[in-house]
Amino acid sequence: MINIPKSLTVHDLNNWLNSTNENPIIIDVRESLEIDIASLPFVDIYIPISKVSIEYVSSIISKYINKKFVILCHRGIRSYSFGQWLLDNEIVDEVWNLSEGIDGWSRDIDPSIPRY
Repeated sequence: MINIPKSLTVHDLNNWLNSTNENPIIIDVRESLEIDIASLPFVDIYIPISKVSIEYVSSIISKYINKKFVILCHRGIRSYSFGQWLLDNEIVDEVWNLSEGIDGWSRDIDPSIPRY
């Protein structure tokens, strides 16, 4: 069976963050110029997609044993690719992709986050 990132809507993530369940580790894979424009206050890790390597990512993620991971980017495309990369390289066993990205979060959850 092929393992792929699970899709998560911004509403699903908002519900998860506001529930009594343990929060996931949120990884933002956007570049620093994008983060300067718009960022989310609950992101745990920034890993620019341009800096991804097995050694670099493994060293960061290994600190979060038995955690759930949600990956985000602008619109969900780079984050899906990164999530698939994590699975393919067996760095994590399970990962969620924020399918609408920060753009969807700004549009549907928190309009104070700038859109770009």
